[in-house]
Amino acid sequence: METPLSWEQQEVFRLLKSQPGTAYQESDETVRHIFRDWVRKLLEVSEITVTFVKADGTDREMLCTLSWDKIPVDKAPKVVSTGSIDGIVTESKVRKEPDPHSLRVFDVEKQEWRSFRFDRLKKITAELKFE
Repeated sequence: METPLSWEQQEVFRLLKSQPGTAYQESDETVRHIFRDWVRKLLEVSEITVTFVKADGTDREMLCTLSWDKIPVDKAPKVVSTGSIDGIVTESKVRKEPDPHSLRVFDVEKQEWRSFRFDRLKKITAELKFE
């Protein structure tokens, strides 16, 4: 029985064979940037379901958000500001994205922070409500 190829190995073969990839992979950086911003904006106002390929090659479906009113206070990122306000010295640490092609989101079902890579996205499902 053959061992299935990892996602990375499949990607190498895809590139070597000059086979097309996902729309994100085949886009230029301007289109990728627009797409990433669009997904972030959706996440800031609602919950969306993303289906993507995990690092181990399996598919994962995740209901996630970046909407602060849907994230429990104890799970919200700790933000401390830098500077001096009326003699009070404060310090700032805001977590930066390690890679522009990945996004850290709050997994609504697991109630934890998780991330996914845009180049591994298979599907995005969003329900828009106009009230």
